[in-house]
Amino acid sequence: METPRNLYLILHVQPDAPEEIIRSSYRTLMTKLRRHPDLGGDHHTATLINEAYAVLGDPAKRAAYDDAWRSVAAEPAAGSRPAADPWAPEPVSTCQFCGAAHGFVGRIHASATCTTCNTPLAPAVRERLDKGQRAVSRVPRRLPLTYITGWPGHGSFSGETRDLSLHGLRFVAHAALPVSKLVKVECEALIALVRVVACSDHDERDWRWLIRSEYVTVRFRRAQGGFLATRV
Repeated sequence: METPRNLYLILHVQPDAPEEIIRSSYRTLMTKLRRHPDLGGDHHTATLINEAYAVLGDPAKRAAYDDAWRSVAAEPAAGSRPAADPWAPEPVSTCQFCGAAHGFVGRIHASATCTTCNTPLAPAVRERLDKGQRAVSRVPRRLPLTYITGWPGHGSFSGETRDLSLHGLRFVAHAALPVSKLVKVECEALIALVRVVACSDHDERDWRWLIRSEYVTVRFRRAQGGFLATRV
């Protein structure tokens, strides 16, 4: 039997949570954490949250769903391995930035975002280069940028992009960032979790440091458009 999606993880509640906790968590996600599309949330993530609440918020549907989980738990696993705990998180089911469980199973939709910190969840795709092509071209672009160095409570800092590509971006900042640091960045063109590749002194008057980074996860604001180029 195919394992159902873990709806409890999606709503950030325990399997034994009472009805009022489930309802409260749903409202918090959609309003206070602004996952509703009308408040700037991602449509796919909001749909997932709504589908989870439609089941867990209805006693009859929740009971049927729980029975399905128990049926999976009762099935003998392949070979000599014991049956898996159906309530346990999937192997890759946490946000790489905040560590919160997100409930997605298998291939993650390109527009999916963490319901806790709103970081994109889909891994960045590395474009294959043609023979003789040295690198994916960078497109010069100066855009106001904000970045967060940790979750929670690390604050939001200002920066500005210098160029963008399909693999990463360079931006300038007032403070240095350590190499390999994971940072959430957001600008008009995209929202992404990036890994710092290099940080160097910068002689521009308003900015002290030049940060070069690569995407870990990314969601571009526009599916089409000319702000990125794949040719050199």
